[in-house]
Amino acid sequence: MKIIYSNKHSQHDPPYEIYDGRREPYAEKAERITSILRALKESGLTVFFPPKHFSIKHIHDIHQKEYVSFLRKRSAQLKQSQVLYPSYFIMDTYTPITNKTYTAAKTAVDVVLTGAKYLLQGEQTVYALCRPPGHHAGHKTMGGYCYFNNAAIAANYLSEHGKVAILDIDFHHGNGTQSIFYDRSDVFYISIHADPHIKFPYSSGFANEQGSDEGLGFNKNFPLPLETTNAQYMCVLKQTLKRIQVFNPSFLVISAGFDTYEKDPIGGFKLTIPFYEKISQEIFKLKLPALIVQEGGYNIEDLGKIALSFLKGIDRILKTQLRSKDNDSEFYKANQKTSKKTKKTPI
Repeated sequence: MKIIYSNKHSQHDPPYEIYDGRREPYAEKAERITSILRALKESGLTVFFPPKHFSIKHIHDIHQKEYVSFLRKRSAQLKQSQVLYPSYFIMDTYTPITNKTYTAAKTAVDVVLTGAKYLLQGEQTVYALCRPPGHHAGHKTMGGYCYFNNAAIAANYLSEHGKVAILDIDFHHGNGTQSIFYDRSDVFYISIHADPHIKFPYSSGFANEQGSDEGLGFNKNFPLPLETTNAQYMCVLKQTLKRIQVFNPSFLVISAGFDTYEKDPIGGFKLTIPFYEKISQEIFKLKLPALIVQEGGYNIEDLGKIALSFLKGIDRILKTQLRSKDNDSEFYKANQKTSKKTKKTPI
C-alpha cells in the first residue's frame, strides 16, 4: 500500500477556534497527523511517497473560482501571527484562515490526486494522509476545519475513468461532499454519521436526502444515535456495502474520519480501537481499487493507534485475496497442463 504524505500540512496551525462566542483551543491541529505518522513508523511503515503537483484546474472543477482565488489571496495577505475569520465564503466559526492555510489546503489536494493517479496506474489501495480535512467544504464555502474538498476532487478526477463510490465514515456528515454530487449519478455518496439533529453540521445528513435530478437515488445517509456501539455500527456498515455493490463502481473513495472513536473529544459513538480493523476488513471485501482520504479524528493520544488498526485490517484482507489469487493461478496452471496432455491423447 502506498502512503502519500507532505509535511506542509503543519504550516496551517491556527491557535484557536470560536465556539459559542468563546475562543477555544483548535481541535484540528497538526499533531493529529504526527500521531498517525509515529504509529505507522513504529509499526515498520517508513516509506512515504511525496505528492506530485497538479493543476489548479482540478480544484476549479469542484470549487468556485472566486472562492479559490479569495482563499489564496487572503491567506497570502496575512502576517504569520494573524488569524482571519472572513465575513463570507465561510459557514461556521471553526475554520479560520492563516498565512499558510492555502498552501496546506492546496498540498492536501495534491496528496489525494497523487493517490488517485496511482490507482489509475494499477495500485489497489492508496492512503492519502492529508490535512486539513475536506468533506465539509462546499462549492464555495469553507467550514468544519475544511477548505478544499479533497475526497470530492479525487472522486471527480477518477470519475473520468469510471463510476466512483464515496463511503464517508467520519462521525460528522460530509455536507460539502453531498452538495457537490447531489445531482450526479456517476458518483454515489453514502455516509454513516451522527444524527444531524444533535451534531454538526446540523443542516444536512438526514435519511430523506437522496439526491436530485439525475442524482436521485445516488445519495444515501445513515444517521445514527449517540452511543452507537461496535455491533450496531457493523450492522449499518454492511448495509452500505451492499448498496455500493449494487452501484458497481470502478473506484472507491473512503472519507476516513476516526472521530467515531469512543474517546474522541468531539465525537459521541462508542467504537473501540480494535474494531477499526474489522471495519476496514469488511470494506475491502468489495475488492475495489480504493483511495483512503484522511478526514477527522481528534483524540491525538490514540489517533495513530486507530489509523494503524484500520490499515492492519486492509493488509490482512489484501493478503487473503492475494493468496486466493495465487491458489487460483496454480489451479489454472495445473488445468492448463492437464488440458495439453489431453489434447495429445487420441479420441
